Amino acid sequence: MGYGVSEYTLVFQRVPILTDNDATYEWRVVRPAQDALASRRTRLHDIGAKGSIAAMLAVPICSTLALDSAEYEWFLNASGVLEDVLRLLQPVTLGDSEAVETARKEIQALVMAAEVQHIVDGMPA
Repeated sequence: MGYGVSEYTLVFQRVPILTDNDATYEWRVVRPAQDALASRRTRLHDIGAKGSIAAMLAVPICSTLALDSAEYEWFLNASGVLEDVLRLLQPVTLGDSEAVETARKEIQALVMAAEVQHIVDGMPA
């Protein structure tokens, strides 16, 4: 495997979910597209009809792995990073800019830790 620096952007959306006539919110992965994560989501409430603007969070990633987009998305899924990020985002709302910036940095750190672990796992003993 080669190494180099490439850029990638993770995108998350905060969507309402309907539970017993009460609306709560959940973050989901938008990019990369997550068919595997779709099964864990409950039925989403359609906010588009009400004219609401979706809450989105974009997180730029500078990767040290020389992978194309498809391979990098596979890596993100296989390493479990995306599930960890969704747990981390659960309490975050976009109303608190400091919390959003902290969440971005924590997400970048999670991805970096997964990349380092991937590199270390590939090294000969």
